[in-house]
This record gives sequence, structure tokens and C-alpha cells, in this order.
Amino acid sequence: FHYAVCMKCWLPLPGQAEAFKSGYAAVSCAHSSEEWDVQENAPSCIFKSYGLHPQLSSSPDFDMNTAADFLESLLREKRLSCIGEAGFDYFTAEYKAAAAAQESMWHIQLDLAIFYGIPLVVHCRKANEKLFEYSRELKKCRSVLFHSFMGPAAEARSLLNRGINGFFSFGKQMKNGNKKVIDCVRTLPPGNLLLETDAPFQHLKGEASTLPEEISLVYKEAARLRGEEPFDSFCARLEHNAMSFLGISAWE
Repeated sequence: FHYAVCMKCWLPLPGQAEAFKSGYAAVSCAHSSEEWDVQENAPSCIFKSYGLHPQLSSSPDFDMNTAADFLESLLREKRLSCIGEAGFDYFTAEYKAAAAAQESMWHIQLDLAIFYGIPLVVHCRKANEKLFEYSRELKKCRSVLFHSFMGPAAEARSLLNRGINGFFSFGKQMKNGNKKVIDCVRTLPPGNLLLETDAPFQHLKGEASTLPEEISLVYKEAARLRGEEPFDSFCARLEHNAMSFLGISAWE
């Protein structure tokens, strides 16, 4: 999810800050130094990521070199748990026109993830062919989270078969009737599944936003779709997956 954006959306509404101290752990992504400053003060249960989001490629105010320098400074100082969101977004004509810039941003972050041995969070929309193009490099990453994966289950399994230490994360799209997402949640190997809210984004039809605590709804729906084990066991399995992605043996 996006801690800094959530804080901007909901504070100073009473009680909203406490929503992040409710006993669960999550990865939060920041995409500017301003967002990072807010995110850095998040509770310890929030694992912090920073990345050059592909949608920034079409912004006239975005300075790739400055952002890349800031990212590497965070890595040198060991202040990051992950790099991302990094990747490709061809969802609009405007984004697709900036494909060359997205490629440059991707190379920077992929190389840093490999060099520093840190997990990579991938955003990819309408560009899944790029994941296969870079599968050899992704195989060198410590771990890769395909955030809000929108491809068919066969593509997800194909990426795993190429030797990528990959995890696939899903949110409320499964309650919007997205057939590809539902099939992925139902059929992907249990050791490669993760769940998310992407709060405050990725909301259902008729909703204005998504709250971080709605992760409980996502878990319940995913457990219902898989229907293979008790809910507590399902949650424990995904907790283990999250720790495997982050490369930790226990929560702080």
C-alpha cells in the first residue's frame, strides 16, 4: 500500500493513524522524497520501499537522475526493505509514449536490486511481455513481487518456471469479478501467493478509495476462493510467504 498517500487522504480524521498499528505487517511504497519523509515515520510493522514508478515517466516535473540518486542513497544507508514500485505501464497513450523513459527507469532499479540483493516490487500494466523479456535478469533478483498481477495464471506459472523467485499479489479485483485474478488466486502455488490492498487505490466499483484495514476482507475472499484449508492456516501460510519475500525469519 501507500502509507504517505493514505496519510494525506485521511489525516487528521480521528483514529485513522491508529489503523496502521492494528497488528499486521505490510510493505509500503513511496515514489518521491516527500512521500519518503512521511513514510519513514511509519510504525515498525511497515516495511519501506521506494521506487521510480513508471507512471512518473510522463510527468514533466519528474527528474529521473535525482530520483535514482535518492534511491541509491537509501540503499547505501540500508534504509530500504525493497525497491519499487518499478516496471512498465502502457495503460494510456500518454504512458506508452514514455516507454523509453520507463525502460531507463527499469534498468536503474533492476540493476540496483541485483547489486544490493534487495527484493523488487514490480508494477506492470498492459506490458506483461516486458516481464518475459527481462526474465533472465529477474531470475538474478533475491525475490520479486509482481504487485497486482493482471495476467493469466499460465503466465504467472511460466515466470516461475523460468527460475524467478516470484510472488504474485492480489487485492480487491477478485471481488470485482476479474476472471484472471480469480483464477490466479484459486490456482497458483500456495507458496507464491500474497495479498494486498494497494490503499488508497484499487477500490471496488462505487467506492472512492480503499482503507489499509480492508486487507482483512481481501484475506477472507482469497481464502474463500481457494477453499483448501482453515482460515488461520491460510493466513499463516501467507505470513510465511511474506517473510520469504522480504528475506526475514520473524517480524520485528
